[in-house]
Amino acid sequence: MGPEGISSYSEGTATNNGEAEQLALAKLFEEFGTSRDMKKNSFIFRGEEESQEIYFVRDGLVKISQFAQEGQSITLFLRHKGEVFGAAEVLTGQKRQRYARCITDSRILSIPAYQFTGLLKRHPDALYALTVTNARRLLQTQRYVETLISRPVAWRLAQLLMQLGVRTGKETVVTLPLSHEEISYVIGCSRQTVTETLGRWRDDGIIRYEKKMVVILDTDEFQQHL
Repeated sequence: MGPEGISSYSEGTATNNGEAEQLALAKLFEEFGTSRDMKKNSFIFRGEEESQEIYFVRDGLVKISQFAQEGQSITLFLRHKGEVFGAAEVLTGQKRQRYARCITDSRILSIPAYQFTGLLKRHPDALYALTVTNARRLLQTQRYVETLISRPVAWRLAQLLMQLGVRTGKETVVTLPLSHEEISYVIGCSRQTVTETLGRWRDDGIIRYEKKMVVILDTDEFQQHL
């Protein structure tokens, strides 16, 4: 995959995208999982490792990535607070296909693979929640492909910023855990396009842009003009 490789990112938060399912999975991991505090840039697992655990983001942000043939890292998914990851390889009996790495300081809960399958059998609410979560992710991936075709880069970048940001009054503050190159992989464009779009918004007085931080000055107006 080249520098404009396609990847996907989750849409929405726990509140508006499967809150009930995420709460059911959170309950399972809080009761049976082991907690680890992990520093920014720590690897949770690497490609080709045996799939020995399933994970839940208690706090923080995790990227699921892989290396392309040219050697660059491609960010495929972001996993936010309240999301499960690493289950697919466990449930299908495969080695890790990608690597998972913290992009902020994170607290990760984990359950061993041998225990997780048994827990799902004894906790049908968690099994249902995991099934629905995977169905939502499939639909999100399909919508994302449609978005790449139909939406301009500025719209895709804006949606990612809104997803990563915290709104306070009119403003939305985004502490950027990703480099411009990583953002370009997430939204399917070049690094130069990300840099130029942020610079144009700053020059137009739409955002305040500093190193590793973007402040959207009027969130409602920003969304209306996309």
